[in-house]
Amino acid sequence: MPYPWTIRLVQAGKLETREHEGKTWRTAIYKYPLSGPVELRPDGIAGDENTGAVRDMDRAVCIHPLAHYGFWRAYYRREIPDGFFGENLTVDGVFDEDVCVGDVIRCGTAVIQLSEPRTPCYKQDRKLGVSGFTKLLLQTGKIGFLARVLEPGTLQRGDAFELLERPHPEANMVYVNRAFYMRDNREAARELAALEPLAHDWKAHFVAASQRAD
Repeated sequence: MPYPWTIRLVQAGKLETREHEGKTWRTAIYKYPLSGPVELRPDGIAGDENTGAVRDMDRAVCIHPLAHYGFWRAYYRREIPDGFFGENLTVDGVFDEDVCVGDVIRCGTAVIQLSEPRTPCYKQDRKLGVSGFTKLLLQTGKIGFLARVLEPGTLQRGDAFELLERPHPEANMVYVNRAFYMRDNREAARELAALEPLAHDWKAHFVAASQRAD
């Protein structure tokens, strides 16, 4: 099923040490654009690094809708370049509400499966230089999403996304993210704890939440 979603930007980043308020921190959120065909491996974009000791295969690829940039540029009345939030793929024509956990998507010669909404973190606050930006990301739901790699291959700017399967249309990315922060919702927690394509850490959260609800 073809969709008018296209890759606007492909990025990778190296771990580096930065300074913030007199202290140093390690990050790979400062990514750089890649041109031409780029290898997508089971652990993500070739050459991309992260702060974890071991790469989490459920979080191999970070994807961010291009449209969110227009919103934040207007909100802050400042230029925010595409790719600023540290994603691997900036995608045109798609929003968080357009996709579901478990979606299987072909991009280039690779096949990925969406695994979870992106969890905003302090690194985005620091890079933007705005305290509380993470909270605004959660309030607006303009956070992007993550994917695992089912079939390695190559992709590049201009490649279209093709939705191959949608096994869980009830698991819209916006709903899953909202449910993560809801309390005392036994039905939602149990439903999402049993969602097979959901990333392991999110699944563990919902398992714990369903047990607390009991």
